[in-house]
Amino acid sequence: MESSREAAIVPLVPLTSEPSTEAMLRMLLNREALLIDHVPSTSERTPSGMVAQGSGAFAKAISQVTAQFSHAQAYQGLYRAITPTGAIARDLVPAVGGGFRGLVRGAGSTKIAGQVRLIPAVAGAGATVAAGPLIATVGLAISAEMLAQHQMNKKLAAITSMLQYLQDRAEQEERSVLATANRQASKVAGYLLDQASIPSISSASHAFGELDTLTNSYISRLGRWTEAVAKHAHADRVYAPDLLKELVGKRDDPTGDFERKVAQTYEALALRARVVVLEKVAAEFSNPNRSLPHIESLLRSELSDIADQQARLVRLLEDLSVMQLDSSKVPVAFAGKGTLTARTSFSRMSRALHSAPDGVPILSESDQTVLELEPSSIGMKVVKPTG
Repeated sequence: MESSREAAIVPLVPLTSEPSTEAMLRMLLNREALLIDHVPSTSERTPSGMVAQGSGAFAKAISQVTAQFSHAQAYQGLYRAITPTGAIARDLVPAVGGGFRGLVRGAGSTKIAGQVRLIPAVAGAGATVAAGPLIATVGLAISAEMLAQHQMNKKLAAITSMLQYLQDRAEQEERSVLATANRQASKVAGYLLDQASIPSISSASHAFGELDTLTNSYISRLGRWTEAVAKHAHADRVYAPDLLKELVGKRDDPTGDFERKVAQTYEALALRARVVVLEKVAAEFSNPNRSLPHIESLLRSELSDIADQQARLVRLLEDLSVMQLDSSKVPVAFAGKGTLTARTSFSRMSRALHSAPDGVPILSESDQTVLELEPSSIGMKVVKPTG
């Protein structure tokens, strides 16, 4: 970094006095502080569509910290907030990306050069110190929302090229629950950016409650699928029409119906993971002194359960894709058109759910969450990090 670069260190732990440069560096290494850096804008930045209004709590907190930069100019460059949330973001990836572990990293490095000027954002009556947890938790919620939304859309598109057709045929009530929960999740992310609280008139809680009920019904259905497949696990030959009837309870286009149900099951689980993150982070705003590790402990159990269900769905498709399906009840190997379609469908969906989740680069090489903000006349525009 150039010697003229300034970076603000916002502590996430209580401080009684202004720390030295050495102490600030140690806090960064121990993940006890977050870093806000003022960097030039690049042409590669991609707007996320989310804006923290200038009157909102998050934008005010960022402005309070960045006001201490002696060379910062309004509406120029990016403010890059680097929060020590690598462990949490790492746990989010398997929960929303199909049940597999993996990291989404940026290409750049976030190491702090010795000549950078570190500004301790602890002046005044402690207001900036209190903003530290606010910035960190909102950064976690927004980056998780960006990652989860992107991964869910990519994974659903990979499940089948007929997804739009299948969605059009879906039961309107279930489709409405999923679509409404999707919209409300995006709104809650906006509320966190603007007011750091969800308004009482919000219908998000009702939408999330319906999503929870629907997801539980899908999990029960997944259990029935697993039991049906387990009955044929050691069979040399499986009569495809009977198997498909056990899975979907009908003979009219059972393969297409099963594909739709798989897509909806994945979508419901992925949406539930997003909602878990947003609900837990929103609840923490009433307890601003709690640490990020505390939020991580709250999230880990529920996200792990969701990841287990997604992995269960993957194993089901694996078992189906290796079954010896045929269209004959007598011991003569024969595969009709419907059986061949089912074989292809099971294999295609298994490969889709095994594919690595695509995502925006949220984690740095140091496993820290990077959130980039572009000042504007209306507030802080959230842009997708480029590394």
